[in-house]
Amino acid sequence: MDIFSAMNIIDLTENYIECLTGKNDFRTYERSYPELFSHYFKYWSNREPYSAHFTKSEVIKRRNLISGALNEIEERFMVNNIETKNISLALFVGQGTSNGHVFRDKEKFVVWIPVECYKTILQARIFVAHEIVHCVHYTLSYDFYFECIKDKRSICRQLITEGIAAQLTLKIFQNDEGVALWADYLSKRDLKLWINECKQREMELLNLVHKTFRSTSTSIGLFNAGDTLDVTRNRAGYYIGLKLIEGLAEEHKLNFLEMLKIPREKLEEMALNWIDKKLGSF
Repeated sequence: MDIFSAMNIIDLTENYIECLTGKNDFRTYERSYPELFSHYFKYWSNREPYSAHFTKSEVIKRRNLISGALNEIEERFMVNNIETKNISLALFVGQGTSNGHVFRDKEKFVVWIPVECYKTILQARIFVAHEIVHCVHYTLSYDFYFECIKDKRSICRQLITEGIAAQLTLKIFQNDEGVALWADYLSKRDLKLWINECKQREMELLNLVHKTFRSTSTSIGLFNAGDTLDVTRNRAGYYIGLKLIEGLAEEHKLNFLEMLKIPREKLEEMALNWIDKKLGSF
């Protein structure tokens, strides 16, 4: 299938269909982009025996859902003066462990999107845009990218990068914080409960972020996605990150494009100072 996009689209879904539907030939599928799969299985998924979880029609349906959102995403980025024509984006079928991120392929960052994780057009718009923001951010501020598992888990790195991606996605699509963080993944009722829980526990969350700011421990669940109303174990880090970036932009009179260029050490210092002030104001 031809996907009409100014971005460089690397479509591996046909390779999945050819190599795995009825064959379970993972080795050939992996060889279609070994750099991607090396990154994916190092950071985002255990290397399980691969099988064809999705039928050909289901793969095509999910791929078309994402490709159908790309033109609108690119238009929204263009309106906000963010160039996307030099961005590469890989569509593939993963193992359902993440809805995407970015990896470094030689001297270039590539957005990777596992199509199996996308069920609605709103999820495609919000989460694909979110991952593209990560790509722009890493390109402009390389030191926010991670080169090892420990740095990937860094709370301060995640707080800032996920906050920037969420806040810029919110701005690009002119939606509210709930949609920017969850799209329509949660029901309206569950989303309202989650937002209210974050707001009611904001001081507790800020204290937790302050305490664990330099941590890389796997025991901290702020950026985990779990089936629980305990927001400290279910993506509350994204909420605090969004509030942090919003607060820094206001405090320092920065637009979000300017923030993308601030070096990691400086932005982490700014973030910690903002958190200190917020805790002092409660």
